[in-house]
Amino acid sequence: MPIFNEERFLRASLDALTEQDYVNIEIIISDNASTDHSETICRDYAERFAHVTYHRFAENKGPGPNFAHVLKQARGEFFMWASGHDLWAPNYLSSCVDALTRHEDAVLAFGTSKWIDENGVTLTKESGWTDTRGMDVVARYITVLWGNMHPILGLIRTAPLREVPFINMVGADLVILTRLALQGDFVHSPLTNWSRREFRNETTFTEKLSRYKNTSYRVVTARWEKLFPLARLPLALVRNVLSADLPITDKTLIMALLVPCFPIRYITGRRYRAR
Repeated sequence: MPIFNEERFLRASLDALTEQDYVNIEIIISDNASTDHSETICRDYAERFAHVTYHRFAENKGPGPNFAHVLKQARGEFFMWASGHDLWAPNYLSSCVDALTRHEDAVLAFGTSKWIDENGVTLTKESGWTDTRGMDVVARYITVLWGNMHPILGLIRTAPLREVPFINMVGADLVILTRLALQGDFVHSPLTNWSRREFRNETTFTEKLSRYKNTSYRVVTARWEKLFPLARLPLALVRNVLSADLPITDKTLIMALLVPCFPIRYITGRRYRAR
């Protein structure tokens, strides 16, 4: 759980994780120098639960290094990033572990997602899911490219995830997911669910990008990135495809589909956020 100033919903999220029915679990919290009461809350849970550990950076390093830090500390065969404001059904981890165990070619498993507001009330907003079983690598890559980013918070096999280069940039979740899609399937588990909390009230694409530019968020720092926050994303996606362990024919097909997707993906993303 990489966090920064999550005191508002942090106890509820930690309760949901400590109440999982899957017992072979370690919960690693990495605090990116929070300025609220997050530290006090986390230390309380670390004292009460032997399988909860807490680390705090002396200064804000940005979300990329914070996300990478918890992965580096993890010892399990499976790994999941958990936000400090979401909720999970008690069987979330056990269901996802079962899905990955039964499907050896899968690299990621996730439950059905739903949206809740700041009071925990379920919203009518829907996201859907992407299950790639039965697809070849080209179809799988394009499907994940066009899907939503919810699987980034699913349960992932640790070994292939550690092969993905971490970049502190806008769109890092898409870079990670598409790289994982080159390595195996994404499996949806309909027997469990998690609740993604919508509390920022960002209604436009521009408002979302402005959060990345915030100095406390530390994703967009260079002056040129503030003007073109998504400029590094196409290069990172191309680099991932070219460096993947795939036949040249598959790489060529993916690149032929990927390059024209860049402007279309950007435009449709802006239109979706504007609705």
